Amino acid sequence: TLCRLREVPTEEDTDEISSAERPLGQTYFRRAVKELQAAQAAAAAPQPPPQPAAQQE
Repeated sequence: TLCRLREVPTEEDTDEISSAERPLGQTYFRRAVKELQAAQAAAAAPQPPPQPAAQQE
């Protein structure tokens, strides 16, 4: 069966997946949360003030 070919853990004599290492949705959710937190941290970081243009004399 496809499960056996892909070495997916299954119950004996069935094609039902017995247990996943990590639920797929949880994996993507955690990655999205990490990316969101990184983006928020970058946005909250103080930006250096723009340097005034040097006046030409």
